[in-house]
Amino acid sequence: MWRNKHVVAAMLVAPVLAILAWFAVDYLVAERPRSAEPGAAYPLVAKSNCRYGSGRCDLENADFRISLIPQRIGPADVSIRLESRLPLQQATLGLVNQGVAAPPVRMTAEGADGTAWRADIALPTLDDATLRVGVIADDATFFAEVPVVFLVEENR
Repeated sequence: MWRNKHVVAAMLVAPVLAILAWFAVDYLVAERPRSAEPGAAYPLVAKSNCRYGSGRCDLENADFRISLIPQRIGPADVSIRLESRLPLQQATLGLVNQGVAAPPVRMTAEGADGTAWRADIALPTLDDATLRVGVIADDATFFAEVPVVFLVEENR
């Protein structure tokens, strides 16, 4: 069997063809990345640090990333800082506690570049409360709803 040059050639060529086929199929059927279109809305995905008391929540959609960093300013209030690598036109926070949505709070920019924003909200009393985030960048809207567990940093 090993003396047949056709079998030997096939055993050498088959793995190479399989790898080339893998990349060719990916190239032909993969979804192409697209730029955010003005006026369209895109969901942000919450990273794992939003699900426990990390003291930070990172949200992303492809290359667009924002971070929410809370800071206690009193016994019942928290200041949330939003950081982005891209300049934002507007940022808004809303708290949903026991299914009741509080009026949204418009965040204020901390600089002229629009990459840092801040807002003060009342600290939610229940663990099942959620925080709604909406930002506008390049006339496209990005939104997310995350649990408020990350607002209190766990003692390690």
